[in-house]
Parts: sequence; structure tokens; C-alpha cells
Amino acid sequence: MRFIKSLSTSPIKQSAFIAFFCVTLLASCSTAPNSNDANTPNLAESSDTAEKNIVDMVNITHKDANHTLTAIADKQDQRNVYLEQAPQRLAEVPAAVLAQYQQAINAMKNQQWQNANSLFDHVIAAQPQLSGAYVNKAIIAINQQAFEQADTLLDQAIKANSSNPYAHQIKANLARQQGQYAQAEQGYLTALALWPQYPQAQINLAILLELYRGKLLQARQFYLAYLANQPDDEQAKRWLAGVEIKIQRAGLTLPENSHGAG
Repeated sequence: MRFIKSLSTSPIKQSAFIAFFCVTLLASCSTAPNSNDANTPNLAESSDTAEKNIVDMVNITHKDANHTLTAIADKQDQRNVYLEQAPQRLAEVPAAVLAQYQQAINAMKNQQWQNANSLFDHVIAAQPQLSGAYVNKAIIAINQQAFEQADTLLDQAIKANSSNPYAHQIKANLARQQGQYAQAEQGYLTALALWPQYPQAQINLAILLELYRGKLLQARQFYLAYLANQPDDEQAKRWLAGVEIKIQRAGLTLPENSHGAG
């Protein structure tokens, strides 16, 4: 299962349990354009291990990147603005709150949604600047198909910390599900501005650009960027080959330094 073409394609792991619920629900509620091309997926799967324990330890302001799609796709920057500040922010969060947060994560893993929600509420009451609590509450809401509530919670997460790439990524998923493709595109780009090598955002943006935005050349760049980090993803390789066929059929010219699936 993937986000419309793929939210991520590697096998689901227990460590990705929470993100899996988020993505699975989005995939089950979405449809992709009909296609006779075997290389074009209809649903999306995800096992984004980076989202396994979404914890907010950052509270900084980022500047919106005015980069082209291709420039963002080509970035090899390994930084994650959000996680870079984790040690600094951890020092300011009381141990009791961190313990409560971990209890909430464990409750989510055991699908104890009401308990997890209550624990996150306590965390937010004590540390309202921790956007990860809002993000996880949004994931719970998505699991319960309360999508409007999830969207509101993600807005709160971004207000608390605009540098949380996970919040932007999941909000973009919701926007795509609702047919708000331009908004979804911007959401993925924002996530990638914060974490240029965010695999989930790379593959989801590639799919969005190919299937819903008609930006085949840019979609190819994000498939390539994703595969640079996930070289063993055979499904993504097939998608890349598929979009390259579409590019050829459309009479578009690949960059001279391009390298594809072949």
C-alpha cells in the first residue's frame, strides 16, 4: 500500500507502526486516475520509519525556500532542521512530561487510542509548544477517519512549530485526499525544505506531480531523489520507468545529465 502512487514502498515494520496507520487510512480513502500502464500504481503504501515516534524538540522559525522543483529534488543536503534542535529542546522538557509522551506513544502502538489521546492532552497542557503531540493526535484522528479534526490538529502543530516536517507531510496527504493538489504540492515542498532527504515526502511529491499535476519531468527528479536514498525499492524503480515512458510519449526532453531506471 502506498499513498496514491506510493507513500513509501518498503515493507511495513513494527517500528513504523504509527506512521503506517496514518498512511494506510489515507490510501484506503483515495483513488488514482485509471491507467492501463502496469507501472502506474493505484494506491499508496507507507512505512516511513522516520515518523515512528514523532517528538517535537524544536521551536524555531524557518524561511520559506524559493527554489524550483528541480532544485529541491537535486538537493543532497542531509540536514533535518527539526531533529537538529532535539538535544537543546530535550533539556527544557521535564522528565515527567517526556515519560508521559512515551506512554502515549506506547498506547498508540497498542491501539489504545483513547488512552493515547488523553496522555497527549496532558503533554500539551504541560508543554503546548511540543508540536509532536498535536501530530500524533492527528494520526489518531486519521485512524478514526476524523479527517477534519486531524487537519485542525496539524494546523495547531504547525502553529506551535512551523519547522516540523512531519506535520507538513501528513497535512499534504490530507490535502491530496481532498483534491487540493496545489496545496498538497506546497506541503510536500515545505517538508522537503526542512528535511531535503525526507523519503516519504520525496516519493509522495513524485506521485502527486506525475498523476495529479502533470509535471512529468519534475516527478522524475523526485523519483530519482527518492531512489538515491532507497535504491532497493523495486516498485519505485518501476514507477520511474513508467514516468520516463510518459515523458517520451509526450515528446519532452530529459536533461542531458539525467540518469533513469534503465
